[in-house]
Amino acid sequence: MITRMQALTLLCLILLTGLYGCSTTPDASVYPVGRLHLHEPLQIEPDAATVRLQYGRIVARNAVQEHDPFCVFEIDTVRPETQLVQPGEFAITGISRSIETFAGMPVFAAYRQALRVGLGGDDSPTHIYFKTTFHLRDARQPVRALSCMSNQKTPGIAISMRHLTLAEIRGALGARFTLHLTR
Repeated sequence: MITRMQALTLLCLILLTGLYGCSTTPDASVYPVGRLHLHEPLQIEPDAATVRLQYGRIVARNAVQEHDPFCVFEIDTVRPETQLVQPGEFAITGISRSIETFAGMPVFAAYRQALRVGLGGDDSPTHIYFKTTFHLRDARQPVRALSCMSNQKTPGIAISMRHLTLAEIRGALGARFTLHLTR
């Protein structure tokens, strides 16, 4: 049985989906190509393929402030030793946007699952990320993507959910990266 709060939350998400196409954040239809410039070497820890950036600094995976903008730079390989990404320019081959839960599950699938389980109370996901992903390519280095997001689930304020602005993305990256998008 769906509670009134669950029904209202689901209705808000449906309305947000309708407004999703009207958003003003970057996507492939507005910015079909571009480049990401890395200004200094970037160290990838052993047994990892990602680095998190927030407030213009590298932050540990468990130190990210989820409600503030942050980006995840990703390479193709996981190795037992430290990897170094050299400075350079990476081609942005595409930009995609998604809305996901903490576990990477699409939000609407998570809501359907919560409604099916019906545990009572607010069974909605506790983390909702409006993620903008810049797909990267470089002939010399195994770069994969730069994904920028923040946890948009603020109790009682579902209407504020949105993708990050370019200014917020650039703020998370700081001086280490420069993001160039072309029309």
